[in-house]
Amino acid sequence: METSNNPVNTPARKSRLGAVLWMIIAILISFMATAANMPPHTPHLALKFVFVWIAGVLLGIVGVRIGNALRRAAKPDIIITSGGLQGMLGARIFWSVGPQTVGLLIGTVVGCSTLMGWVV
Repeated sequence: METSNNPVNTPARKSRLGAVLWMIIAILISFMATAANMPPHTPHLALKFVFVWIAGVLLGIVGVRIGNALRRAAKPDIIITSGGLQGMLGARIFWSVGPQTVGLLIGTVVGCSTLMGWVV
């Protein structure tokens, strides 16, 4: 039996948990944005509500993807803070989920608001 120290070239498996969590958050934010901005006396209210809600979710997911691409492009190799451990943890948490969250909020809320103006 021979052993070697050469690393095995297997592709990294992507976890779907993150995608599912971003989708759930997008559904909730889109529902809140749609429910808060939809006028109550509109013809075909349910149809317009569902259309804007689903479109808001899709735009939110697009925002997450764009935010993740910007995060990978702009993420620093080293983080230097003057806040000690708290500053370091804050910076690491921001660079792990911050740009995706901003993209999600912009995509969902701006998308829902724009679509609401078009369909109402």
